[in-house]
Amino acid sequence: MRGRIPILELGLAAAALICGLAGAREAWSQGPSPLNAKGVDLYKAGKIDEAIAAFKDAVAVNPKDGEALTNLGMALDARGRDDEAVTDLNKALTLNPSNSTAENDLALALYHEKKYPESIAAYKKAIAMNPKWPLAYNGMGAALYSSGNVVEAIAAYRQALDLSPRYVDAMSNLGAALDAEGKFAEAVEVYSRAVEIDPQTRDLRANYAGTLHNAGRNDDAIAQYREVLAAHPDDARSWGYLGRLLIIVGQPDEAEAALLKSVALDPNQPDTEFTLARAYQDQGKLPEAIELYNKGLTQKPNEAHALFNLGNAYVATKDYPKAVASFQKALDAQPNFPEAEFGIGAAKMQAGDMDGADAAFAKVLVMQPDNADALFNRGNILYNKGQWQASADSYAKAVALKPEMAHAHFNRGMALLHITGAEAEAAQEFKEANRLDPSLTPPQ
Repeated sequence: MRGRIPILELGLAAAALICGLAGAREAWSQGPSPLNAKGVDLYKAGKIDEAIAAFKDAVAVNPKDGEALTNLGMALDARGRDDEAVTDLNKALTLNPSNSTAENDLALALYHEKKYPESIAAYKKAIAMNPKWPLAYNGMGAALYSSGNVVEAIAAYRQALDLSPRYVDAMSNLGAALDAEGKFAEAVEVYSRAVEIDPQTRDLRANYAGTLHNAGRNDDAIAQYREVLAAHPDDARSWGYLGRLLIIVGQPDEAEAALLKSVALDPNQPDTEFTLARAYQDQGKLPEAIELYNKGLTQKPNEAHALFNLGNAYVATKDYPKAVASFQKALDAQPNFPEAEFGIGAAKMQAGDMDGADAAFAKVLVMQPDNADALFNRGNILYNKGQWQASADSYAKAVALKPEMAHAHFNRGMALLHITGAEAEAAQEFKEANRLDPSLTPPQ
C-alpha cells in the first residue's frame, strides 16, 4: 500500500491574531456624567455587566450623552454583544460624526461580527479623523488580514509600528501576516523583537515558536515551547504543539509524553489525539492507535485523514471489513481522495475480493492515471483471472511510470510466458527484474 498521509501534515497551527482589545479600551471618556464615570470605574474593576448597567442609566438620563453611548458600545462589545454595540456606537456617531473613538470601536465591533468590509471602512474613517492613531491601523490590519488581504494588512501593521515602534500587538500581527505570506525569516525577526519587549505573553511566544518551525528552526521552536510551558505548565495547546515538533525531530518518547499531557489537560482535542494515534501507529502500537483514532472521531467524525490512517491501522491488524469501512468514510468526507480509494482496493485484495479490489483500483486510475501502484495491482488481479495480455499491459504501464519496480518487471515476464511468441520479451523482463533485485530469478 502507498504511504500514509500524515494527520495535519504533523504541522502547527497558524499564528493567531492579537487584535489589541485592551488598547481599544484606552480611550474611555469620564465626561461630565456621574453615571458615565461610575461605569468607567466599574469597567476598569472588571465588573463589565455592572458597567453596562451604569452606562445605560446614563443614557436613560440623557439620550444625547455621546460619551456614555460610546462607552456603552465598547462595554457591550467586550461582552460579545456585538449587535447591540454597533447600534449604540452608531447612535454616538449620529450625535457626533467626528467621534474617532466611537468610529474605531464601531470598526472593532464590526470586526467581531466578521463584517470585514464594513469594519475596514470604519477603520479608514477613524484614521481620517486621527491619522496618527496606531491602534486604528492595527485594527484595520486585522480586518484586512481576516478578509484575505494579507499584503494590505502587512502595510497597515507597518504603519502602526511606524507610529508606535514598541507596539507589541501590531508586531505580533505583522509576524502572523508575514508568516502567512511565507516570509518566515522576516516574521521570525519581528516576533523576536516583540518577545524581547514582552517576554511574558504566552500567545506571543507560542506564535513565535510556530513561525520558527515554519522557518525550519525546529530546535529553536522547541526551546520556545519549553519556555512557554515552564511559565504555563497547564497550557494544553503548547504541549500539543511541542509533541508534534518532537515527532518531527525524531524524539518519539518525549513526543508521546507531551501529547499525553496535552490530552490530559484538555480531553476535547481530537487533532492532538489523532497526532498521538499516528505516533502510536508508527511505533507499531496498533490497538492504542485504533482506540485513539476512534475516540477523536467521536468529536470530529469527518476528519478524512484520520479515517484514512485508521483504515491503515485496521489493514495492519488484518481487520479488512473495518479497514474498508474507514476508507469509505474518508472518501465520503473527501471524495477526491485517491489514497483512500487505493486503501479500499488493497484491503479488498488482501481479503480475497478481487472484483471489488479491481473496481477500486479502476477508480484510483480515473483520479490518478499515472498511479503506478494501482496499475501494478490491477496487473496482479488480471493475472490471477488468467487475462494474460491485459495483465502484461497493465504491468507495462506501471514500469513505464516507475522503471525501478522490479516486481512489475518480473510479473510482466510471468504474464508474457502465457502468450505465444512473447518468450523473448519475457526473458528481457526477467533480466531487468533480476538486475533491479537479484533475489528475483527467472522461473526454471
